[in-house]
Amino acid sequence: MNYPTREEFEELKEEVRQLKEQRTEEMKVTRIEVASEDVIKRLDNLKQDLNQELHTVSNTWLETLQEHYNDRTAHFEKIESTMATKQDLTALVEIMEERFKDLLIKYLRPGGNGH
Repeated sequence: MNYPTREEFEELKEEVRQLKEQRTEEMKVTRIEVASEDVIKRLDNLKQDLNQELHTVSNTWLETLQEHYNDRTAHFEKIESTMATKQDLTALVEIMEERFKDLLIKYLRPGGNGH
């Protein structure tokens, strides 16, 4: 085996010291581009697709909600149109009382039974 001489060893030691001391000039980084144009296009397309999907789902949901609202409104209008008011009930009571009186008079008259 060949061993280095003292002189070679010292030269190597000096080179190592110089390499340790050697410093490269610092570079200032102002902007780092990580994504390639490819990736950016794909992300833009995904964003556009998601926006379109959100728009579609939102519109469908709103249309369904509007249909249900219209159905309920029509249902309530139908109920309101067939529902008797307090005035209607009062008039009905008066009519029934009048008819009841007429029937009582007719059937309770002596010699009558309504014939």
